[in-house]
Amino acid sequence: MKMKVKAFLAGLISLAFVFTACSSNEIGDSKDVNQDKIYMDYYISHTEGDEYVDITCQFRFAGNSGTTLVLSDDSKVEFDGEKLKVDSSVGGGAYYKIHKPVSSFYGKHIIRFTNTDGKRFENEFGFVPFALTNLTREADRTKDLRITYQSAPLTKADHTEVYSTDTDSSFHFSQDGPVSDIVIPARELMRQKRKDLSLECKLYREVELQQSASEGGLIRIRQELKPVKIKLLP
Repeated sequence: MKMKVKAFLAGLISLAFVFTACSSNEIGDSKDVNQDKIYMDYYISHTEGDEYVDITCQFRFAGNSGTTLVLSDDSKVEFDGEKLKVDSSVGGGAYYKIHKPVSSFYGKHIIRFTNTDGKRFENEFGFVPFALTNLTREADRTKDLRITYQSAPLTKADHTEVYSTDTDSSFHFSQDGPVSDIVIPARELMRQKRKDLSLECKLYREVELQQSASEGGLIRIRQELKPVKIKLLP
């Protein structure tokens, strides 16, 4: 199994998944750029226990780190047929965001972008539950701990992360798809000074666009589970 240890990087990886570190936060008008050079970045995010899923659509000129764009003239972006309104932030530039109840969000969705030339790009993605399937409340600290989970079918572009929290002997593992389990070595469990261990799991998926301009784009999905506590034996 391919396994990568990435200590101390959990927060940085999560942030990088939302915005590229060197991405521009400048704002321009889409009517002023070559429509074929508009990069489409769609980001879907949910944390277990939250009532809503966040959907953010961002458009950039010339790549995923280019100037963010406000859709001008008749250009627009729609989520499941609903036109989205523009917003902005100091660090993120211009974007289009909407919240949807997670209770009715599982299934297929369509994001439709129309550029100033009237050309439409429709892209579909599926949102599937992400859950642990072998949740245990006790684990032998002298044996490897295998964590399995269910999710949408994964590809090599996807990965799952598990990391410890509230401990001075932290660890962080990342498993590339399509493998659907992560093994925490016994050596990490034996380093824990406490009798229990809190774990957090996150899933990151990348869905290729079915329709895009020549500049391309991506649909990125992040699903995070509530922390789970495991008692360590003996």
